[in-house]
Parts: sequence; structure tokens; C-alpha cells
Amino acid sequence: DIHLNNFLLSAGRLYTLDGGGIRSSGDSELSMRRSSDNLARFFAQFYPRFDVLIESVLPGYVSQRGWPAGHLTSAVLLQRVHFFRRRRQRHFLKKIFRDCSAFKCESSWRTFRVYDRSMAYSEMVRFLANPDASLQHADVQYLKQGNTCTLWATRVDGRQLVVKRYNIKSLSHRFGRAFRNTRAAVSWRNAHRLWMYGILTARPVALVEERFGPLRGRAWYISEFVAGDDASSLCRQGSLDDTAKGAAWQVTDVLAQLALSTISHGDMKATNFILSERGAVVIDLDAMRKHDAADSFRRAHCRDLRRFMRNWEGCPETEAMFTEMMRARKLVTAL
Repeated sequence: DIHLNNFLLSAGRLYTLDGGGIRSSGDSELSMRRSSDNLARFFAQFYPRFDVLIESVLPGYVSQRGWPAGHLTSAVLLQRVHFFRRRRQRHFLKKIFRDCSAFKCESSWRTFRVYDRSMAYSEMVRFLANPDASLQHADVQYLKQGNTCTLWATRVDGRQLVVKRYNIKSLSHRFGRAFRNTRAAVSWRNAHRLWMYGILTARPVALVEERFGPLRGRAWYISEFVAGDDASSLCRQGSLDDTAKGAAWQVTDVLAQLALSTISHGDMKATNFILSERGAVVIDLDAMRKHDAADSFRRAHCRDLRRFMRNWEGCPETEAMFTEMMRARKLVTAL
């Protein structure tokens, strides 16, 4: 169980904790395969942006083991890191749709609800029983009203939330969506995926679905509200000061992190990046996809970058700034 919480650094000494899963190999030392897998499980706990550190720290490990130089390369180890990271992610993403220590799940013939257990206060539970009732609140703020989805902000139990309801437009649309995962469920999964990768997004709060047995209908995805201007504000400014350039770097960093994680967004409008106090936050996750095949990711990533750059066609200064920043992060070459 080799994750970060099982190591304690105190007064310059490192302690291991929770030894219930430790197994001895007997008198002989671990083979290189078992050693590298144990090490890969550890590195898989880190966000992908820290994988670059493996090349600098691995020689120290190889030296401590007394192995010849090149006995275990960073490329070989990184392959195993990716394997265990995918396995860890699959295991966690199964938990977000069922009752467990982190999530409360309520399922019946007509309704499916799953939500963050840390927010399971009485007012939140009442709200999730009928999210549309919040539209009658005096402080409700519509963010989008369309045939496909309705988006509004409301306050529940002292928290400012954003509710995205995915509508059913017609009988044929209802039939076409009935047997598929709802777009709200896709957003719920992708939000947790991004949190696992250390990529900022609005904190996911709940998923609510109308059901008739196995058939799905309307669905609601609820997340915390993120305060800040969207990235299109970088185009509206007369000149780009240091604050604007810092915000642009944050957006570029999100693009780089998505690339490192082989995730395509699918809708790279400037309005889907919120410039918050914490940094650039990516939202609108229902078209997002995690790619395992390199070719599939490369094509989707190029489409994402081309769509992103179209945001700045009327703003040559902003376009030039992002082009330079993306080149510095080795993203432009994918176009």
C-alpha cells in the first residue's frame, strides 16, 4: 500500500506507516521486475506533471541497489507508472458511482443520486431531491437557457453551486439517450478524473438522474461555483499587462497538463476556462475524453488546440501571446 500518506517525515527521518500489506521475499532481494513495479506504484501516486522527476531520481535508486548503470531505465519505469496510474484511476472511478466512504449513493426505480458524503447535510439532501426547486429561489442566477441544457447558480447550505440540467428535447432524443450514460454522468466522472490528475476544475458535488428502471432521462450535474472572469476577457483588454500574461500562462499550463494526461477536452471555447484566484479552472466536461491510444489522442489534441486558437482570431496580440507560450510548452508543434 505504497502511497504518500504511508510515509512520515519527522526531524529529518523518514518513517513508513501501515505495514499490514508488507510481504517479505525471504533471504533473497526482490527481482528487478518486482522492485520496479513497487517503485512504479509509488510514482503512480504523483500527478503526471511530476513524471519528469523520475529521470533525475532514478539513478540514485539504481545506485543504492548496487545495480549497473542502465539496469533500469526511466523509459521502462515510466511505462509501468502509466500502467499502475491507469489501474488506480479505473479503481477509483468505479467508486464514484456507488455508496462508499467518500460518496453517498441513492438509487430507486425512478431516480439515481450520488453525491459527496462530506456535503450530506439536511439542506443539501433536500436540494438534491428536487434540484429544479432551486429555480424558485430569489437569488437564483441563470447562466444559460437552451434546448440542450439549462445552467444556473444557486446557494445551498451556504455554498454557491452551479447546476447544469441536461434536457430532453424530443421523444426521439429521449429514446436515443435512454440507454447511454447521461452527459451529467460523463461530467461527474471527468471532474473526478481531473482531480486525480491535479488539473483544476470546479469541485464536483452531485449527480442526479431521472430513471425509469434501466432507462435514463433528464440529468443534473452539480458543482461548486468558481468566481472569476473567463479567458475571453484576455481578448477584451486593450493591452496585456503582467496580470493578463500570468493568467494566460495558467491557461497554457492547463493545456499542457491535459496533454501530459492524454486527455482531450472537446470544446475549447475561451468561456470554458475560468481565471480564478487559485489559477485557471477548466469547466464544461461532458465532451472530455481520456485516450489510451497515442494516435487517437494526437488527433483529438490537435483539434483541441486549433479550436482554442480560434478564440483569438480577432485579437492579434492575445493570439501572438498564446502562440509564444504554447511554443514554450511544446504544444504548438501538435498543430
